[in-house]
Amino acid sequence: MSLKRFDSRGFTLIEIAIVMVIIGLLAGGGVSMMGMLSERKTRNETIEYLNEARASLINFALINGRLPWADSDGDGDEDPSASSGSFPFQTLKSGPADPQRRSLRYALNSALGTGLSGTCSALRSGLSGSPLVVDSDGSSASFSVAAVLVSAGMKDADGDGNVFDDETTGTHLGDNRDGNPNYIRHVPDAGFDDLVVYLSEYTLYGEICGSPNLAVRNSTAGDIFVYDQTRGSDIGIVTAGSTISYGITAGDRIQLRSAAGGGGSIVASTPMTPIVVAGEGVTVVAP
Repeated sequence: MSLKRFDSRGFTLIEIAIVMVIIGLLAGGGVSMMGMLSERKTRNETIEYLNEARASLINFALINGRLPWADSDGDGDEDPSASSGSFPFQTLKSGPADPQRRSLRYALNSALGTGLSGTCSALRSGLSGSPLVVDSDGSSASFSVAAVLVSAGMKDADGDGNVFDDETTGTHLGDNRDGNPNYIRHVPDAGFDDLVVYLSEYTLYGEICGSPNLAVRNSTAGDIFVYDQTRGSDIGIVTAGSTISYGITAGDRIQLRSAAGGGGSIVASTPMTPIVVAGEGVTVVAP
């Protein structure tokens, strides 16, 4: 009887080494890819959080006629007259931190924290002063904004001991640690991973000031004078039994008076004047 002979040789050490190298390369590439995907996910979540924070600033201004002050003591509430600090998440009923569990840096133009009349007047005149921003997608010159929000990113990219980074070389320069001389919105590089959004004066003006319309319905027996208290002049006269609409400068204080030039007395109405008109406008009825 003949028996078949089987080759019982295993893998050589060289073959095993080659297989291990291949497995290591594949595993290393997978780990690297997972890290990149995780970084991208965190960055996208941070951008989403920043945009939500920016929207909450606009909504606060729509309700209150001003931007909230910054949080200067870390409790999440706005602190009157604080033009820079942390994002006042408690005041805005917003999420307290970005995906890295850090508070946003927040700064606003101090002229926009007083009220609707002052806010619209400042926006209409044009903003100046801090916060200033340089945007690397545009000119290297800084410009004033209504407000700026900064997330520190995933790490201290510039290695200076502060998670908020700065750009000190190139054509677009700035420092997000304190906004001095300006904040910087920049594409990520070896020494910068902050994420920045800002609110321009024109965007805020369009959201809360607009080109409002004032309609006055006069149900009294006499003439009513529509007086712009901010400008110190009459807008028009509404005769007895008529309704007239006027285009108003957003943020101006308007009164209904019984005599021309702000004379006489304030005429009773619903709502009662003086009022500050913004947004789409309002109808005032004098019974």
